[in-house]
Amino acid sequence: MLEKLRKLKELMCRAKTANVSPWPVLMQERLLADEKASFAEKLEFDAFLRPHFAYGTFFAALQAKALGLNRISVYEFGVGWGGGLMELERIAVMVEQETGVLVDVYGFDTGEGMPESLDYRDLPNVWQPGFFHLDVDALEKKLTKAKLILGNVKETMKDFIENEKPAPVGFVSFDVDYYSSTIDLLRIFDAQEDFLLPRVYCYLDDIIGDDWEIHCEYVGELLAIKEFNEQHEKRKISKINAFRFKRKIYAPWNEQMFVMHAFDHSLYCKYINPKPEWEEYKFGVAQ
Repeated sequence: MLEKLRKLKELMCRAKTANVSPWPVLMQERLLADEKASFAEKLEFDAFLRPHFAYGTFFAALQAKALGLNRISVYEFGVGWGGGLMELERIAVMVEQETGVLVDVYGFDTGEGMPESLDYRDLPNVWQPGFFHLDVDALEKKLTKAKLILGNVKETMKDFIENEKPAPVGFVSFDVDYYSSTIDLLRIFDAQEDFLLPRVYCYLDDIIGDDWEIHCEYVGELLAIKEFNEQHEKRKISKINAFRFKRKIYAPWNEQMFVMHAFDHSLYCKYINPKPEWEEYKFGVAQ
């Protein structure tokens, strides 16, 4: 009984810190342990180790299904120690079961830790070569679905689309820290529309960080995004506006979700909203 009270007090403190009512946090705790809950219900309350992976993959699959596509691909750029790729793999299986859309998983990494930095834009005051060294053999033994692409991303991304011919890209997690590496990986969005959803969900890991990571649009991932947008007239990467207000539980990842809009995609304007029409009475217009 005392342990239950201690846990309840801890949950209440978390809710107060997040400036939310305790109910969503209590629901999150319950759903984390509920194996029978639906994927959508779990996602509503962030009941995943990496809810940003779950959100991006799930809504990419729903978008594909609405467009009449039966397969997508999702990516972790920067595998680190491997925990993220294993979680993305687990989420992909769950999304397949929930939506009927097949999800291919790819992880890109040097396999040797971070490379040499280019210049100040890579924030060498924060990152150093060799950080996040991956035990490739150990990870590959644990993977059941994901495909690991090893090597310097400048080279591995160059011919990836042409050689692999992946299913349309639906979700990408950018976690390579450097501006220079992010620039190289953004080339995936130069692919022909057959290899892209009209809207690709993106998670940018390295735009918040701790107090030593002072991110801005002149360095790091944010600079890479800025330059991509300046160089592309019909494809833009933009933050999901007011995303935190769509979520039951406010969390830092809400500030890190972006979408690559391919305005030149032939399916961009196809209606995919599940509502057959707007129900005006919900807005107090019709009585």
